Amino acid sequence: MDISLVTEYSLWWILPIFLLSTAIVYRLYFYKQSLIKEITIRKIAILASLRFLVVFFLLFLLIGPRIRYQKRIENKPVLIIAHDNSLSIKMGQDSSYYLNQYPSDFNELIASLQDDYDIRSLSFGKKVSALSKLDFNAPLTDFSSLFQFVKDNFGNLENVQMLLASDGLYNSGANPRYLSSDMGMPIHTIQLGDTAEIKDVSIYFLKSNRIGFTNTKLPVKVGIKALNFRDKKLLVEVRNKAKILLQDEINIAGDNFYLEKDYLLDAKQKGLQRYNVKVSSAFDEYTLKNNTADFVVDILDSKRKIVVAFDQYHPDIAAIKSAILENSNLHCELVNLNQKQINFEETNLIILYQIPSKNKNYQDLFKQIELVKTPALIFVGANSDLNVLNSLNLGVRLNIENEYYQDAVYLENQNFSLFNLQSREKNIFEKLPPVLTPFGDINLNNESQILAYQKIKGVDTKYPLIAFSSVQDRNVGWIFGEGIWRWKLSDFQLFDSNIYFNDFVNRIIQYLALKERKDQLIIRHDKDFSEGSQVEIQAELYNKSYQLINNVDLQFILTNENGNIYNYQFSRNENDYGLTINNLKNGIYNYKVQTAGLSENLERSGEFIVRLNNVESKHLQADPMVLKQIAESTDGIYFNSFDSNKIKTHFQNNLYKKSTISYETNYGNAVSLIYLLSFIIILMILEWFLRKYWLGN
Repeated sequence: MDISLVTEYSLWWILPIFLLSTAIVYRLYFYKQSLIKEITIRKIAILASLRFLVVFFLLFLLIGPRIRYQKRIENKPVLIIAHDNSLSIKMGQDSSYYLNQYPSDFNELIASLQDDYDIRSLSFGKKVSALSKLDFNAPLTDFSSLFQFVKDNFGNLENVQMLLASDGLYNSGANPRYLSSDMGMPIHTIQLGDTAEIKDVSIYFLKSNRIGFTNTKLPVKVGIKALNFRDKKLLVEVRNKAKILLQDEINIAGDNFYLEKDYLLDAKQKGLQRYNVKVSSAFDEYTLKNNTADFVVDILDSKRKIVVAFDQYHPDIAAIKSAILENSNLHCELVNLNQKQINFEETNLIILYQIPSKNKNYQDLFKQIELVKTPALIFVGANSDLNVLNSLNLGVRLNIENEYYQDAVYLENQNFSLFNLQSREKNIFEKLPPVLTPFGDINLNNESQILAYQKIKGVDTKYPLIAFSSVQDRNVGWIFGEGIWRWKLSDFQLFDSNIYFNDFVNRIIQYLALKERKDQLIIRHDKDFSEGSQVEIQAELYNKSYQLINNVDLQFILTNENGNIYNYQFSRNENDYGLTINNLKNGIYNYKVQTAGLSENLERSGEFIVRLNNVESKHLQADPMVLKQIAESTDGIYFNSFDSNKIKTHFQNNLYKKSTISYETNYGNAVSLIYLLSFIIILMILEWFLRKYWLGN
């Protein structure tokens, strides 16, 4: 370590400090030579020297001296070791080696490089984490998350390179071959897994509806892949529990064969149903772990029926219907009131498009709606009869002094709380074309909630565009405008889909058609989870006044198919409860949620399914091209197998092995150094002692 002295001011100040110190000493000890008569000149010189040092150091401290410490640091080159921890690595025929011997061999390699490199070890699959243990349990492989993590955490370092060990297979994120070139560091790759041609059959693709209905056909699409089984036959079976629902024989037409086939299953039992698809052959395969797959369907009694009533056709009606039909749990019927009447017994929600109209007031229709308490969504447009609307006592009163209409743009109400839209955080609807709205005031009753206001000619207003109210124990929704078909077209132009428009329509319908529940304990969770993923459950607890509380304990009792019972406790969030369960095996789980500490304890029960996760097993033949291209695009080296000696030799002779030198500089304040102050004090004491001893004063 180098130590030097620096000051806040120029060191030239030492010269006047020296002269001033000399003048002070001269004035004390040599002026008029008064001390020569009492002591010798040698003793005077000693006292003067001591006083000079004291004065000099005290004056020197005034220019702010500091001690600079400069430390020479030798920086080892950084080596990021990233290992694929996904399921596919242990699903091959060499799984025993990777589960038993390989982890210790790999750890020995890391240990052998630590003398020459600053090792940063990572494990990746679905997520990136520090490498602690190789268990090959990650349900997905995502190279893009690894590369982004490395760029964010190590992108500013110099003299850094990466050693990546993987089988080259990925099933999540972007193609790693297009991402690696932007890393700015050499990436050396180690090929794991079996790259030889294999004979294997797998279920590569599986798709079904999440919701089905009793006494209907349930569609399912199965994609089957077969490698090197030309002219052989496969048997496809679909089961629900132990019952075989269908069997199908498939002829394989080539060595690299893939077929997607649609099947229709009979849905007879309601409730959460797990189906198992199995493909089998009469010949030896590389592995049987990818021959089965599960899917889960919630079978309901019947669809909910939505009626769109009108007496004059408009493009908005087609846009509304197409959005409703995207939800497989909804059935949409268009009713032209000039031609037929509505069957209220089977209707869950009525959408009244500009009804009442200028053609007819439909007083009898509204009386029937009020009688059966059917929820309604009312569109107000240029053909609406505003006088009749005002007379219906639906909680809304419109200005009828004139019948002018104007263009208005959607303006989000950030305080709306009945439900959330996917588009809400992005304010997407505020970017869509205007709709034609009635001019003037629109007054709502006190129980109304506004989803969106009108923005007119760039000015924010408090006129409602979309609102909801409660009238005589039924929900009523209002859309004060026509022309939402333009929203659907613009949504597609912006995002190549109608995802936000469809979500907008369906969230409104689901809210209006939902019967209000006053349960004090509400449990929310997905119906099915894939094996290896987290099971997340939320709970809301209300008191008898239906106010949200979370001041009591909430117990969760889980039972699997074998009757084993597991007890958990919800954690308390700000207002509600949450529970996360890890590592559940595939199967059907039943649960009970119980309160503890209430005068009348509550209990709710339910079920969910954990299904097999076969994403990693769809493709088990290792892909060397991915790792080769990653290495080539970054000036790295591709190792075609795990050869510890070869890898170690390469890194010991690597051009990047040379350490870099840097200097770390720190400053200390000389005033704070006890030894310097002690030295000054010692000089002062010594001078005082000698004066007393020699002069007696």
